[in-house]
Amino acid sequence: MALPAAAEGRKTVFLDRMGGLEAYIEKAAALQELPIEFIEEAEHPDLKVLLGRKFISVQAEVLYRKNTGRTEDTTLEVIDAKTKKPILKYDFKWAADGAARKGVAAEFVRQLKDKLK
Repeated sequence: MALPAAAEGRKTVFLDRMGGLEAYIEKAAALQELPIEFIEEAEHPDLKVLLGRKFISVQAEVLYRKNTGRTEDTTLEVIDAKTKKPILKYDFKWAADGAARKGVAAEFVRQLKDKLK
């Protein structure tokens, strides 16, 4: 789902709280020169990036992983704030270490950049 040509300019984006992953996404976006600006949700962004998961909190997910030894698939979803339609869904394995998060963020930003062309 590519965005219409009229929407090719700089987009404003709200990043939901993601247990620290949002910092990696912001850095990856800067490195890949993604034409976006991160803003607060109250400022009415063009796009919202949400972390989809089964758990109600990061702590619940951490306890689940600690007790079961399993990591669950997680999804980053980019939603058009006006239409409420998804623009991108990116599935990945949740990881606590920085190198893995950096890789997830870089690939997510690469795919988002392709969608925004």
